Amino acid sequence: MPKIVFCEDSLVAQKLIRAALKTTRHELHFALNGSEGLKLIEQVRPNIIFTDVHMDEMTGLELLAAVKAREDLSWIPVILMTASVQSSYLEEGYRNGAADHILKPFTVDELRAKVEKHVSNLFQTIPLSSR
Repeated sequence: MPKIVFCEDSLVAQKLIRAALKTTRHELHFALNGSEGLKLIEQVRPNIIFTDVHMDEMTGLELLAAVKAREDLSWIPVILMTASVQSSYLEEGYRNGAADHILKPFTVDELRAKVEKHVSNLFQTIPLSSR
C-alpha cells in the first residue's frame, strides 16, 4: 500500500484531500507545516510527498531542499501544491528536484489523477534498497 505524506497548513484543504482519496488504498499522513512534515517523512518513509509551497516554519521549497539533500530520502518524488501564479516558485522547485506540481484549488479528479500518476511510477523509480 503506497504511503503518501501531505504537508498542508490549511485544514480545509486537508479535509478535501482526505475526502478525495478516502476510497483509495493509499496510506495517508498529514503535517501542518514543512518542519512537522520532515519529521513525519523521516518516521513514515513515504513513497510520495505532496507539499504546499507556502507554509509557516518551513516552506514547501525548504522541505523539498531538505528531502533532496538526504541520500536516504532523495529518491521520494515531491509534488508541489500551490495557488501562486508566480512561476518563479515552480521554476525553483523544479530546479531543486520537484517531480511535479498541482495548482490549487484543485478538483477531486485532478488530485486523484496526480496521485495515481505517481503511484503508477513508483516501482520504476524506487531504489531496490528502499522497497
